[in-house]
Amino acid sequence: MTLHVIQILKTAHKSLLRNWGRAVLTSLSMVVGTASLVLVVVAGISGRAYTLEQIRGVGTNLITIYHETDDVGSSNTLADRLNEDDLKAIRTKVPGVRNASPLVLSFPRIPFSGISRVVSLIGTTPEYLQVRNIQVVRGKFLDANDLRFRSKVCLVSELLAKKLERDPSFKGQVNFFGIRFSVSGVFRERVNTFGQTEVTDYSALIPISVMRYFKPAEMIDQIYVSAQAMEMVPQVSADIEKLLIGRHRKQSHFKVDNLASILKAANRISLGLEVVLLVIAAISLIASGVGIMNVMLITVTERTREIGIKKAIGAYRRALLIEFLAEALILSCGGGLAGTILGAAVPYSVHFFEPGIQIRIPPMAILLGFGVTLLVGVTFGMLPALRASRMDPVDALRYE
Repeated sequence: MTLHVIQILKTAHKSLLRNWGRAVLTSLSMVVGTASLVLVVVAGISGRAYTLEQIRGVGTNLITIYHETDDVGSSNTLADRLNEDDLKAIRTKVPGVRNASPLVLSFPRIPFSGISRVVSLIGTTPEYLQVRNIQVVRGKFLDANDLRFRSKVCLVSELLAKKLERDPSFKGQVNFFGIRFSVSGVFRERVNTFGQTEVTDYSALIPISVMRYFKPAEMIDQIYVSAQAMEMVPQVSADIEKLLIGRHRKQSHFKVDNLASILKAANRISLGLEVVLLVIAAISLIASGVGIMNVMLITVTERTREIGIKKAIGAYRRALLIEFLAEALILSCGGGLAGTILGAAVPYSVHFFEPGIQIRIPPMAILLGFGVTLLVGVTFGMLPALRASRMDPVDALRYE
């Protein structure tokens, strides 16, 4: 007899219900394996996106330029240092540069709450906001008028602002090198760099034109450059280095750094971890598949007489093949569906405990998780199904 597909599925479902305990335990291994696979994919994609976000948080398409010196022949180093003309040349002559901002650094001590602390004083321009991806917490950033009129204004880091505001003598002004600056705003880096950049816990930004009162004219300690696109960063870095070498003596050494190498290393590390975890998840799924195959082989053996009867009354091999394959697929896909839901629910539920953390569930993770369970069901269910469909009806009826 030829069974309709729906009838075949109903028959497979009834057969599994006869030993529902065994079916549930068999599917549990698929639940664990599929959940692990989904979590690995989510962790890999989310981890790579988080790494990229952190690097972008330091500065979009950032390139850092500074002069290297070994303190030998220091009488010549001043002329070889970065200067305003270098900054103008980078802005106008290097293709792919979106913007550039200079830095002149100083480290004065200021007293507050009876304690003297070193402050990282940064002289810069309005472009620094975009190039370094700085976030203004309150107040306003430096503008062209502050630069032109040498306004005595500054922005302070969040921690420095808190310390200053706790000081009863603080009246919205702070003293650097004997000059009183009005605090016009509070800023922070978008990601925590743990003091590995020029911005520390105690930092202040002032117009570079005012910084010239304290440091030699024209000299620049560091230049930040923002490329127009991340893909252009390596070429822009090479062009800047070539430009600086042409503008200075051969003895001058300039370091042009970018985050491309860090990004590549982070991607390699995350990819390596993802591959390792995927292998572990795959082994778990293969073990689950072997378990399903063993259970189905036992089921075929237990139902040998039933198979003989069906064949004796005219059941086609294809119908029996589909019936037993459907049982294997129900076991694997049932467990796979539960595992996929569990694997997606775990990262999704994180924001209930930490509202600030939002983990995206990529559709590929769902499709891959369920697709692999379907493949496992077909692959490991085929052998028992073929064995059932190829049984000799006479031998099957004689089986005790």
